[in-house]
Amino acid sequence: MHPEIITLHDLKDDSEVVVQCVETLRKGRLVVFPTETVYGLAALASDAEAVKRLCVEKGRRVGHALPIAISGYRELKRYIPNAPMLAFRLARRFWPGPLTLVLDASAPDCELNKLPELSRKAIMPEGTVGLRTPRNPFLLRVLQALDEPVVLTSANLSGESPATSASEVQDALGEKPDLVIDDGKAAFGRPSTVVKICGKETTILREGAIPASKIRQATAKVIVFVCTGNTCRSPMAEVICQKLLAEQLRVPIDELENKGYVVLSAGVATQNFCPASEQARQVVSQEYGLSLDEHASHLFDSAFAQIADVVLTMSNSHKEALLRSFPELNDRISVLRNDGLDIADPYGAPTSVYLSCAKQIESQIRSRLPELLD
Repeated sequence: MHPEIITLHDLKDDSEVVVQCVETLRKGRLVVFPTETVYGLAALASDAEAVKRLCVEKGRRVGHALPIAISGYRELKRYIPNAPMLAFRLARRFWPGPLTLVLDASAPDCELNKLPELSRKAIMPEGTVGLRTPRNPFLLRVLQALDEPVVLTSANLSGESPATSASEVQDALGEKPDLVIDDGKAAFGRPSTVVKICGKETTILREGAIPASKIRQATAKVIVFVCTGNTCRSPMAEVICQKLLAEQLRVPIDELENKGYVVLSAGVATQNFCPASEQARQVVSQEYGLSLDEHASHLFDSAFAQIADVVLTMSNSHKEALLRSFPELNDRISVLRNDGLDIADPYGAPTSVYLSCAKQIESQIRSRLPELLD
């Protein structure tokens, strides 16, 4: 029986097709989905018979793990609760996108261990599992509607070139799938990059759509200081923190990123590209030998929320404002002062007040160095 083929470009509204895909997968059938890399053959991970059929139809050898797809980086903690922080960092920065993370799934509280035995043997035969969130709007909606992972492997016979279009899927798999979703040519036309993470170590198992150099760059820990206008407190905190981290690591400040640390600053209510205040520039220059001459203010936006590993605010009102807009920051944000109090805004005050503020900021950062370097 020939598979049903649905061309998304022919539809004004594909919401019924999302429902159809969900129902098809829940009936134990196989669906071919478009992704940004290559087309993928999918089965519901919780359906052992469907996973078994996928392995047979693809010609997948026993012991060769099949990757799974989940709906986003926020779901990573649900399936791999003990995943290293580095995994969450890369997931936030690349998902949805062409990155597969290979992680240890052997912990007893790992939800994937509740899958049927046959599914577990196909997905994680050696105790590790490959996960990704593809950047395809239609597939993401299906994954969100399912609210559970699917096995998603390239839609081709094992050992053959992956399919980058629906027509190539038909040539490769013929009548094997039950449903094929045609969304045109895959954007990248090459597989995802596969990265294995163990603790703080990364191993690139396959370089695909994301270059290895970009993966290495994205493993850096990003620390963001936040105040109101990003012209006084947070810029001083940014450069002071850079200086203290560099001293601890015994490297020049411009080598921090190579050592795995990036320090930034932003504001909750600012216009972009405003200079640092004159008093802030004087204090960091005269007291610390640093420069804010090239500083340009930035509003804390969704891009900051996605890349930040640690967000330190100058006041509780800054923290509350960010959490209203970006609740996902909850486990990454705190006020800079360890006692939970605010660092007062020196805006409009004489240089002596700025100096006192800078010294307070320095003291609080010093007290946090162990956790910042962790």
